[in-house]
Amino acid sequence: MPYYTGQGGKQLFYDDMGNGEAIIFIHPPGMGRKVFRQQHELAKHYRVIFPDLSGNGDSEVISKAPDISFYAREVRQLLDHLKLQKTVIVGYSCGGMVAQEFALTFPDRVNGVVLAGGFPKVDTGGLRLEFLAGMEWVRKSPETLAKLLSHSHFRDPEIKRELNEHMAKSDPEAWYEFYNRALHFDCSRRLKQLTVPLLVLYGNKEFWINYHAKYYNQCHDATLAIIECAYHQTPATHWPIFNETVRDFLQKKQIV
Repeated sequence: MPYYTGQGGKQLFYDDMGNGEAIIFIHPPGMGRKVFRQQHELAKHYRVIFPDLSGNGDSEVISKAPDISFYAREVRQLLDHLKLQKTVIVGYSCGGMVAQEFALTFPDRVNGVVLAGGFPKVDTGGLRLEFLAGMEWVRKSPETLAKLLSHSHFRDPEIKRELNEHMAKSDPEAWYEFYNRALHFDCSRRLKQLTVPLLVLYGNKEFWINYHAKYYNQCHDATLAIIECAYHQTPATHWPIFNETVRDFLQKKQIV
């Protein structure tokens, strides 16, 4: 399992497979790279890279209070380590905040952005409650939250077990602060600076999250995709249409 050295000599792990256009996938708090198990299939067409952000999964803790810009800089360090000038960055859920911050802060390192259930800020009561519940759960019983999230994402017992065990490695304090800092993050006024092609995907049943789609109207080149009969976990639960939509987007925008 490859790794690179972050601040303080800490080891930060990632998976790297396939060839071609590089795509980096950014996970939500605590979940780590294993949540993208079904995106390994994209390695048939692209070079796909799945990091564990520090304090998540196998990666060591660098800070007990990481914010979104901290993780965006960590992604840049990974690109430097891999000697990649540019990448497509995919962010799932809260990981989309890291993807947006990375694209806005380092625009010369990005070819395109994909957001699965994306939001530039927490702007509905339902999403805010999800964050607060997640934070409380991490404090009281991270093992239970890991089990709940692994079961909500996958049906395959082996993949569920793998994700559950991976999440159990995440540092609870870093996990909590990822939620906390994201809850107060807001890049909505900066989105007009995002000029690279953007794909935003939502499940049609996640109305308290796809409400945030309106913010991306100000972007220079935004595409909205709705996956029918789906909630928030589209990369896992509806991965065939999710992967196909990402491929179609990259081909249409000639990011290949």
